[in-house]
Amino acid sequence: MAALHAIVEAMAKLSVEAWMRDELERRKALYRDLFAGRRLERIPVELRLSAPSRHTTREQFRDGDKQLEAALAGALATWQLGEATDTIPAMRPDVGCSCLATAFGAEYYWGESEAQTPGIREAVIHDLESEVRRLPDPDPAHDGWLPEGLRRIRRFADAGEGFIPVSLLDAAGGVNVAADLLGVTTLLESFYTAPEALHELLDRIQRLFLATIRAGIDAAGGQDRITTTDFPDFWFPEGWKGHASDDISASFGPSIYREFSAPYHARVFEEFGGGGLHNCGPNPCHEEYVAHRHSPRSLDLADRYSHADLPALKRSLKGRAFVYLSFEGAPDRAETAEAWYRDVMQTMAPDVAVVPVVTVENQELGKAVGSGLRAVAREYAARMEWGWRP
Repeated sequence: MAALHAIVEAMAKLSVEAWMRDELERRKALYRDLFAGRRLERIPVELRLSAPSRHTTREQFRDGDKQLEAALAGALATWQLGEATDTIPAMRPDVGCSCLATAFGAEYYWGESEAQTPGIREAVIHDLESEVRRLPDPDPAHDGWLPEGLRRIRRFADAGEGFIPVSLLDAAGGVNVAADLLGVTTLLESFYTAPEALHELLDRIQRLFLATIRAGIDAAGGQDRITTTDFPDFWFPEGWKGHASDDISASFGPSIYREFSAPYHARVFEEFGGGGLHNCGPNPCHEEYVAHRHSPRSLDLADRYSHADLPALKRSLKGRAFVYLSFEGAPDRAETAEAWYRDVMQTMAPDVAVVPVVTVENQELGKAVGSGLRAVAREYAARMEWGWRP
């Protein structure tokens, strides 16, 4: 009851003033231009204000109302930064990045830390070639954690009242889900020993992912109320909603990505638009990210794991994609974030635009950080060669 009361209180504060609607449209127009490759006066700045939650990560995963309370508080907090940021505040309903695997019968377990997200207890496929055809065809409305995920999407979208968009569920990516179902060692062996059976498994996973996306869009009330078709809370423009994840691609090479990852991501991009691809990093498959006919317009990467890859990404992404790059932690001084972003600009301009993603812990620091980042973002935009290759 206490969590529900807090949500009601937070929703009562969702007083959308005229300036907020005007500002929201300005921010959306900025991202529409970025995705279209139009010349910008300033690269967008994704600056967020954190809102500490009284609930642990585990409590939020197990209780959707507590998760909604924290998500709504975070979205409302970011609005307090005003024009210091170009972020479109959003909420993320989340039931774990292995939720697709649970629909195939995998079981969650929780570690000792209350700050951990759930993992998969053990593999459920022990002989891929003999078992793959006996797997069930899961239904997002009934199997695993997916029904709870859809319930949360509906609940979050209703709370956002059409003004605060929601992400869809964290689907991890086909090869990641296969790793949950097989175990990582068996997966890596299967690339070479059982490729046909692995493709059959990936096809089943992808059919479930697409069905889950469609069900999630329906639960949210339409594509105009979602950020992307996956977990990011970055708002993607109309026609660019498709997103895929592939963290496990950090552990294999381009030929594996070309055969076992790209064709399945392409099915999302073909249906919903090639909005984005996530990999924290590193990025040994960077050239293959954008080599497919249906490739992403953006990458979302973690600076901690991808910073060393920036020179390579500059070559492979030129004229094809831009980057959302997440700063590690929260800066303690405005100069820290500004110096980091200037270093990124010096590496990537004029070939690849990088949108900085920075979270701050208080409003006063946030406005100072935003001012510094925006100054670099204006210089960066002036140095860019805009436009996308056909």
